[in-house]
Amino acid sequence: MIHTPMSIWCIALTTIVVAVAVITDLLWRRIPNLLTIPAFALAVVVRAFFQGWTGLGLALAGAAVAPALLLLLHGGKGIGMGDLKLTAVIGAALGPVMAVVMVLLSAVAGGVLAIATMLKSGGQLAWLMSMFSIGLPFRRKKEEDDAPVESESSSEAIPYGLAIGAGSLMTMAVYWWTGNENWFLSFVKIAVNP
Repeated sequence: MIHTPMSIWCIALTTIVVAVAVITDLLWRRIPNLLTIPAFALAVVVRAFFQGWTGLGLALAGAAVAPALLLLLHGGKGIGMGDLKLTAVIGAALGPVMAVVMVLLSAVAGGVLAIATMLKSGGQLAWLMSMFSIGLPFRRKKEEDDAPVESESSSEAIPYGLAIGAGSLMTMAVYWWTGNENWFLSFVKIAVNP
């Protein structure tokens, strides 16, 4: 597997941006513009430098496809502007094909995070499962009625930057292993026409 200087630059940029975004999203529930805007510009410049007009087109296509697909998958709910800008940066760096893969893998990772959040103590799934361990659910309801009412805390919200980071890293790992960004298209062809 031969990796071009452009692919190494794009993978390094994506890895650094994703690492910083995950940290800021976990700590402050924000992905700052100070990270995403310069990273987007650098991704476009790197692609244009190595691939010319084709690279510029691929960067812009990836930057458009990734946030659009993310919004489509989530119905516009639960996704912040920082998440959209992060996917645009990653789409610009990786190109449109790998951007689609990244968003799909991020959705899977987000689903796993959502289940984990619901399983934690006090979560909805934990409450449902408690029926089997403590008896009838009305006993739990009585305890909840006695507790003070709280609004949905930020700890219940899923930091989706973590899911985007996981999806990005999985996508880049498969790309690095195969050395080809069209592996996804080959997989789809095999799945559709066995």
